[in-house]
Amino acid sequence: MSVLTEERLFEPFIDATDGVLCLPAGSDEAEIERLAGLHGLRFPLLHDRGAPLCDQVAASPFAPASSRFGPYCDNITGMNWELPDGRRVRIGERVVKSTTGYDLLRFLLGTVGRYGRPVDYVLRLRPACEESQTFFLRGDPVLLREAAAGILRTSWIHWFDSVDVLEGGEFSSLLRVAVNCPAEECDAYLGFLSGIAARHGLSLDQSPGLPMDGCPDLVIKTSPEVLPDIVQLLSGEYGAKCVGLCYCGVVHVFLPGQNPDSICRIAQALEPGLHAVGGDWSSRHVMPVNPDSPETEWIGKLKKEWNLP
Repeated sequence: MSVLTEERLFEPFIDATDGVLCLPAGSDEAEIERLAGLHGLRFPLLHDRGAPLCDQVAASPFAPASSRFGPYCDNITGMNWELPDGRRVRIGERVVKSTTGYDLLRFLLGTVGRYGRPVDYVLRLRPACEESQTFFLRGDPVLLREAAAGILRTSWIHWFDSVDVLEGGEFSSLLRVAVNCPAEECDAYLGFLSGIAARHGLSLDQSPGLPMDGCPDLVIKTSPEVLPDIVQLLSGEYGAKCVGLCYCGVVHVFLPGQNPDSICRIAQALEPGLHAVGGDWSSRHVMPVNPDSPETEWIGKLKKEWNLP
């Protein structure tokens, strides 16, 4: 991972050929769409129309609302970062590349302000097609779970922007599938999902546009197999609104009050089961827990290098 001083900071730019955009970390959805849309491109990982991009990244370090494009850390190729003492450094590149050693960019993206803040991001963009549609399958929760599992087992999953289980709040036993595609392909997606709905006895309707649920208060990383049970538990026992990202096994949890203590209690109650499947949790309202010994040693070297307390 390259780390360069202020003389080599990223300057704002858009490269339509490579599909990358550099802009301030405080930019919102409208600014990103304005710059990328001029070139027929989009940044598909947004989940809040009004929140600054830096807040959205901090809110969901494990994954965004996408089964197709991966997590934020795979779609931010570089950034200008401001250290606590005000110095700014450039981290990463303007193109996607492999790295060796400790991935400093991914580490800093998930530090929630402990080692400074992002100033500018370099975003990996994707082609923007003419049509965006969101499909809703409704019915018995058990049948919705079977339908979601069926979609995940097909090659269609790689063409959907998201496949989400929704429960709690204003949601009521809902499977949501979103797609951005050429206009002539819309009927193919409708036909596929109509077949899924018919086989499982579910109703199907659709609306234009892609969903944005806002910044979650708690993010749970689990396995796709366990995800429906966690969604049911959080919505039933804690009254939470949940969006379960089926492909990557991530649950975005929206809680009333945003109380850090109550968030910690909920997360800690789930911890044993999460760790058993290699999962974890995070919250933008709660500072991360102390790292393990190997990471502690590495962080100590980082602090020394950057003159951090």
